[in-house]
Amino acid sequence: MVVQMGILLAVVIVLACSIGVLFISKKIHIPFIIGYFITGIIVGPFGLHLITEEQVAILAELGVILLMFTIGLEISLKNLLSMKKVVLIGGGMQMIITTVLIWAALQLAGLPSNTAIFLGMMVSTSSTAIVLNIYQTKGQMATKHGKIALGILIFQDLAVVPMMMLAPILAGPEETNLLGTVLNFVVGLGMLGIILIAAIYLVPKFLQRVALTRSSELFIISIVTICLGIAWLMSLNGVSLALGAFLAGVAISESDYSHEVIGQIMPIRDLLTSFFFVSIGMLLNLTFLAQHLPFLLILAAALIIAKLVVSFISVKVIGMATGVALLSAFGLSQIGEFSFVLGATGYSSGILSDNMYQIFLAVSIMTMIMTPTMISIAPKFVDRFFPTPVPEGPGYSSPAGSVEDELPIGHVIIVGYGLTGHYVAKALKKVSIPYVILELNPETVSTEKKLGENIHYGDASREGILEFAGIKKAQTIVVSIPQMDTTKAIVTTARRMNPKIGIITRSRYISETAELYRLGADEVIVDEKEAALQIFHRILSNQQVPVQDFDLYAKQARNEIYDKYIEMPINSNLKLNTKGGKFEIVRMRAKQANEMLSKNKSRVEQIRVEKGSKIAGKRISDVQLRKNYGVSVIAVRCAGKVDAVVSPDGDTILNEGDTAVVIGDRDSIASMMVLFAEKIE
Repeated sequence: MVVQMGILLAVVIVLACSIGVLFISKKIHIPFIIGYFITGIIVGPFGLHLITEEQVAILAELGVILLMFTIGLEISLKNLLSMKKVVLIGGGMQMIITTVLIWAALQLAGLPSNTAIFLGMMVSTSSTAIVLNIYQTKGQMATKHGKIALGILIFQDLAVVPMMMLAPILAGPEETNLLGTVLNFVVGLGMLGIILIAAIYLVPKFLQRVALTRSSELFIISIVTICLGIAWLMSLNGVSLALGAFLAGVAISESDYSHEVIGQIMPIRDLLTSFFFVSIGMLLNLTFLAQHLPFLLILAAALIIAKLVVSFISVKVIGMATGVALLSAFGLSQIGEFSFVLGATGYSSGILSDNMYQIFLAVSIMTMIMTPTMISIAPKFVDRFFPTPVPEGPGYSSPAGSVEDELPIGHVIIVGYGLTGHYVAKALKKVSIPYVILELNPETVSTEKKLGENIHYGDASREGILEFAGIKKAQTIVVSIPQMDTTKAIVTTARRMNPKIGIITRSRYISETAELYRLGADEVIVDEKEAALQIFHRILSNQQVPVQDFDLYAKQARNEIYDKYIEMPINSNLKLNTKGGKFEIVRMRAKQANEMLSKNKSRVEQIRVEKGSKIAGKRISDVQLRKNYGVSVIAVRCAGKVDAVVSPDGDTILNEGDTAVVIGDRDSIASMMVLFAEKIE
């Protein structure tokens, strides 16, 4: 009980301190990872000594497992192959050259060869989490240098797998254990092959069956079971849990549900991963840092410059322009978070000494702290010394498993592929507007994908799913699902992620519209209102009421509807341009958003010939309604008479008070209405 309370107290202390540190970090634009390091330094044994590393060790290890798992999820083997030039040549050269240079320098400094090689591998990686966070914030993910940096970062993440497997061999085991270590290495590689085969055949089929149950609880339990289960199986062969989790992620990445898995697991991963980075900060000895600060600063600067030069050469070799190569190199100049995973492995296996590990921790954190500044000054540096415009060219695509780079800026996201979503997609296709569909029915996803639709399985209320669908560069999101709680969550998330996006949503009841507008929706189409007005229209049509009267009655009904229901405060961001204040703005927005009724290809309307109208007293053939407007008169009922003349000829005269029954599309009838309107003196 005492141990449990100690762990609970440690968690509370870490989270409470993280809130303050991350709040300040957000204000001064420091990446969250750096904030976690600082939190660890503050609460750790070399700071205020509030907790020990052992108290958060379990949570930190779970964080590493989930971090490796999600990295595996985000790696698409197909996309990696499509940009093999950047990934294999650029990424391979960058890591090999960096490792060799560090190894040579440390050999000259007198370090053992195995330690020098291991440190070279650790230094060769860059921070995927920090770089991608900054690129996304600055809108540089879709740039050429952003894609190149991302490709190399993914290659580095992949390279962590064999490096972790090599750690026991580099540790220099006893002669009796060497054969077993090599066998474990070979078995691990064999398991990797098995997992990749499972990625193609077994895991996607299993997840499809789970998705068919429509149970989010069963889906998340299956994800965690696959992650931890494969990690455990790998650990039986001497492979680390983190490596096993990575392979589990790779297995799921090849299924249609990988982005949904990311959306489900990401909040848990972010929480537990924070404990890992906090635990790293707790290991940093402040006394050691203070005693060797000048040396550590010089070493950190030297490593940044060395990695910048090596990364520049690696990108330049694959044929990229100088400006692009430099921008990519600035982004790759730090040491990455996976180096801490490697470092922990090397420290526990005896490859790294205490002093060596402290030097590594201090230098790595320093390079990470410098990353935002490096990326910020990169464009200015390139513009000053290499001002030649960099042409964009083909030859690669993003490996992140997102559809964002496949769509141009201004696409539409359709949430839900029921009847409404189907017709929205059909209309967008006719006018050549690109779109992506998010749907939670796996059968629909499977069927429509075979028919060529750009449809994906995912819950659009999750940030990871909207990120996958390219929310930040989308023009509009259409929420066509009937579930109101989910719709509200989607509207809130979409508005937060892209304040400029247009949000059109569906609502079953009029009473829900005010809340949707308050949450950020731009237009709300109400099922209840549309049904009521359509029924109202049919009733009046059956009673032979002219369309002008129907429009008048419909407007009155619409006003009464919104006067009754739109009685809630509106988002304070709206400008108060009307005398009616906030309530009037909501009412006006609701009326404007719902002004359009359903448009049928052709419709029948009854129109009264008003007093002094342009058509009054004229023959049907004189106004040529079919030729000029595409509208045909199919019946005429004279004023004061019950019976109507069906299929009137061209000589039929339309007098004031007569009612003409016409057929045509809505727009054509609307444009023709001016002929029947009353003359205003």
